[in-house]
Amino acid sequence: MSGADAGIFDHYHKSLAAYVGSLVDSPPAAADIVQETWARAIPSLRAGTVENPRAFLYRVARNLVNDRARDRRKWMPWLAGEEAGTVVADDTPSPERHALAQDRLRLVLELVEDLPPRCREIFALRKFDGLDQAEIAARFGITRGAVEKQLRHALLVLAARLGEIDEAG
Repeated sequence: MSGADAGIFDHYHKSLAAYVGSLVDSPPAAADIVQETWARAIPSLRAGTVENPRAFLYRVARNLVNDRARDRRKWMPWLAGEEAGTVVADDTPSPERHALAQDRLRLVLELVEDLPPRCREIFALRKFDGLDQAEIAARFGITRGAVEKQLRHALLVLAARLGEIDEAG
């Protein structure tokens, strides 16, 4: 910082910090705004194009305070914690939901075991191993259409059996 910069800084810093502190509810945020004000104002102050340095500094600071408020309003719905004044919901399944899902999975796996062997293998390769229809077709030496037919059959059988079970329960 040059001597002229230090003189301007010494002359206006306390009043600028007090002004920003009166506009912002957080001392750390106020300190950041004051620092940013100096960073933005120094080039113009050095160039000698500013007639009233105090008014210029206050205007730069006020603009930064307004920018901060606008940003906070924009991001408030996505912020968590005390700053946002909200609590993030815990979407972890309850123990009951977890147990029900485990039972449902066990039931689906049992129903898959009841599928015809080739249909079961194709379904397992697609749904459990993540192979696409072309890879399965190449592995079995059949067409993609035949693979899709087996998958469709498996899904229809599983859906029908699960529907029967849900209606009975």
